[in-house]
Amino acid sequence: MIKFIGGQMATSKKKIIANRRNSLKSTGPISKEGKLKSSLNSIKHGLYGEKIAIIGENVDEINDIIERLVKELKPNGVQQELIVSKMIDIAIRFKRIALLEAGILNHEMQEYEASKYKDDVAEVVAGGDKKTMMLSSNIIVRKSGLSFARDCNGGSAILKLNTIEDKLLSKYFKLHEILMKLQKKKGVH
Repeated sequence: MIKFIGGQMATSKKKIIANRRNSLKSTGPISKEGKLKSSLNSIKHGLYGEKIAIIGENVDEINDIIERLVKELKPNGVQQELIVSKMIDIAIRFKRIALLEAGILNHEMQEYEASKYKDDVAEVVAGGDKKTMMLSSNIIVRKSGLSFARDCNGGSAILKLNTIEDKLLSKYFKLHEILMKLQKKKGVH
């Protein structure tokens, strides 16, 4: 017969004793290395490629960046984890700049080619000399650049991208400096 106390099923004494015995077996990491590795799980699991990747990005590459930065920066405590988490976000956004720039330039060149060389493009499509003209770039790169350019509302997308790049670098190194000071204070580095 199952007993209910306060609307919930009561746990038997036998089950409670077994749970307590089992909990003594799993004490977590014991070595310094194990404890450090375990402490970094919150960052690794909070930031993962599938969650922050955009169309066309390689999720494994993003996860590699996350793992390498966490391993290199070795955050200790919540405050340092937050800083490293933001640094990872900035690093991934910084990495996207080259893709966006290539996309903007490829789109502009293809728009120009499409209007200026309509006849030549038609000839290449019909079997002409493929070495003389680039018909298309990676569609993901091109669309990424186009999205950014449209977001700039007709302004200079490349100039805005360069401004963003500078700001990201500045933020990254400011956060790195703060992290190093905190780690020095705690005696980590």
